[in-house]
Amino acid sequence: MRISEQAKQENRSRILDKAAEIFTGKGFEDSTTRDIALAAGLAAGTLFNYFPSKETLAMTMVSEALVQGREDYLRRCTGREDLAEELFLFVASGLRRLRPLRPFLGPVLERSLSPFPRKNVCHEGETARQEHLAAVQAILVRQGFTEAPDYVAMTMYWSLYLGILAFWSNDTSPNQEASQALIDYSIRMFVQLITGSGAAGGDEHAE
Repeated sequence: MRISEQAKQENRSRILDKAAEIFTGKGFEDSTTRDIALAAGLAAGTLFNYFPSKETLAMTMVSEALVQGREDYLRRCTGREDLAEELFLFVASGLRRLRPLRPFLGPVLERSLSPFPRKNVCHEGETARQEHLAAVQAILVRQGFTEAPDYVAMTMYWSLYLGILAFWSNDTSPNQEASQALIDYSIRMFVQLITGSGAAGGDEHAE
């Protein structure tokens, strides 16, 4: 019997909700797709019709949280921010949406966004990376850069961002103040790299 589109969406949402509960309670490494399927009231094999692996399921949560973070950033952005301020707002908005996933985020990011060569690349992780970098490129255009930073500069940015994620996911400082300081420092380092002077805007680089 064919399942309706509405029922598919309801199943998908239920799987994601139950997976978040199980990952938080048992930890990502100790959770299984069977645990999640049973909690969602589905046959173990049915879950794979929605998510082919535990990693894909978890990274889908991350990707959807980052999309919400970008939407938050766009709502909050006034257009009066300099480059460093706008990048800080963008990164911080994503982390705010990722906060509910912090209990199990570390191993998910390690598997899905690792910069080291891997035999199997996580499609969701690669999509999240490309969308994040595209958003950064759009910020640079708004800030007056007429040419995209070169590959080295964007690789440097991504490395800094992964460092922020790794530190933030384990940051026990009050209100993650240490992470906020790291974000600020990392972004200013990137701005200095692409401007060559530490300036916050890109006007001097416009044609």
